[in-house]
Amino acid sequence: MSGSEAELRRGLAVLDQYREQLEALAQQQEIVRVSLEEHMRARETLLRYEQAGKGAEILVPVGANAFLVAEVKDPAKAFVGVGSDLVLFDDIPKQLERLDGRIKSIGDAMTAIGQRLADLQQRAENQSASVQGLYDRLQGTAGADGRT
Repeated sequence: MSGSEAELRRGLAVLDQYREQLEALAQQQEIVRVSLEEHMRARETLLRYEQAGKGAEILVPVGANAFLVAEVKDPAKAFVGVGSDLVLFDDIPKQLERLDGRIKSIGDAMTAIGQRLADLQQRAENQSASVQGLYDRLQGTAGADGRT
C-alpha cells in the first residue's frame, strides 16, 4: 500500500469519526429540544392555572396529548420539582422564575450544541473534500501508469 493510499484510509477513518460525532450531537440536540418543549409547556400550564382563578374548571395536560378536567383549588401556588426527586410547593411567580432559569440554561445548551454541530459539520465537509481530493489523485495516478 502506498503512502497516498494509507493517507486516504486515515482520511476516511477521520471522516467516519466526524460522522459518528455528528450523529451523537444530533441526538443530544433532540433530547435538549424535547426538554425545552417540556419546560415551556409546564410554564404555560402554570400561567394559565394561575390566570384561571379559584374554582375554575381547567384541562390539565398529563402527557401524550391527554388531559384531565380539574378545578382550581389554589391558583397562587404550585408544586415543581427541583431535582433529585425533590418537589417544592411555592408561589407560582417563584416557580415561574425557577422554570425561566431552567429554560434559559436549556436554551444556552441548545445554542452550544448548535454551534458545535455547525463547527463539526464544517470540519467534516473539509475532511470530505480532502478525502475526495486524495481519491481523485490516486485515481489519476492509477490511470497514468496503467493500473486499474
